[in-house]
Amino acid sequence: MGMAAPFDSSLDLRLLPSFLALAQELHFSRAAQRLHIAQPALSQQIARLERQVGVQLFDRPPRPIALTPAGRALLDRVTPALAMVEQGVAESRATAGEQPETLTVSHLSSFSVRLVPLIVGTLRATHPRLLLTLHVASLPEQLAALRAGRAQIGLIHTNPDLAVRIPDLQAVTIATGPRMIMLPVGHPLARKHAVVLSDAAAEPFVLPSGDGQTGYRAGIEHACQRYGFTPLAAAQANDTGVILDLVAAGMGVALAPWIATTDLPREVVARPLVDERCELVALTTLPAPATTSALIAAARDAVGKLTTAVTSTDAWG
Repeated sequence: MGMAAPFDSSLDLRLLPSFLALAQELHFSRAAQRLHIAQPALSQQIARLERQVGVQLFDRPPRPIALTPAGRALLDRVTPALAMVEQGVAESRATAGEQPETLTVSHLSSFSVRLVPLIVGTLRATHPRLLLTLHVASLPEQLAALRAGRAQIGLIHTNPDLAVRIPDLQAVTIATGPRMIMLPVGHPLARKHAVVLSDAAAEPFVLPSGDGQTGYRAGIEHACQRYGFTPLAAAQANDTGVILDLVAAGMGVALAPWIATTDLPREVVARPLVDERCELVALTTLPAPATTSALIAAARDAVGKLTTAVTSTDAWG
């Protein structure tokens, strides 16, 4: 398909949602169904966009439908641009009082039980018109959702052993606390006030599993390697609650940030690791939503409440 036409300054921006749908689906029929239009109409819209841009955006049959390098370059710009437009429209309407403010937040499963409800409670008091949508998602899923505009804020935890490359996102540290080791009640290491990670070198570990938590598993493995050993995987799970249940059942020990150990099963205790710290971090799109500062303030308030509650009950000691 030869395309040497110059860029058309009268580019029809209404064609971009069709381009985005096809780029995500890579299937004309599914993309047309998603857009609620006929497949021939979608084909005509994509062809028209290609004529206006002056390059071929998709490979077509007999090859599998795929983005060309030019198409991928356009997708990298169109995805955040459309998300920003939608966000701008929502915030404009909220300012005019036409509809509530909206905010989509993704978070790790370990934050679901205690942290997230406290955040929501504070936001309900300070921003009663805020329509909050919450999604449990792993670290890679959160990064993908933020970059695709499906979420505006992500809540994660990081540590020196977890390299999170986020040049296109804004990272704000909400709080810093100890990295913890979770142990079955009665475990010899549970008698210590704090544990050196090398003391667990011979212990079986319950590790994160699956593509969704590869980053966190890699972080645990790197931490153990700093102390001269490779963790022995006795069990794997992709949910924090399941990991805790496996520790309670005596399958092994596990590592977690302090904020994820505020609601442990009775059969599990948590001890801080000596010289090991981690951070609770909010990732936001650029530009950050207007309600970002309110959510971060609510998260800091929630962390303060949880840390006070844990300290007062001596749950770690």
